[in-house]
Amino acid sequence: MNKILNNAYIKFWVPVMGRLVTKLIPLFEGKPPEKAPTYEIDGEKYKKRTAN
Repeated sequence: MNKILNNAYIKFWVPVMGRLVTKLIPLFEGKPPEKAPTYEIDGEKYKKRTAN
């Protein structure tokens, strides 16, 4: 069950909510972000864990 929830969080919740928040950044900061978001939550640590 934890694996299902973890995958749902990583593959659905983070990208969807990240894109929503990205659309709101100009409202909060008054300017668009300088770098495009990556939606990575674990980065290299996640890549190493899934490669094994």
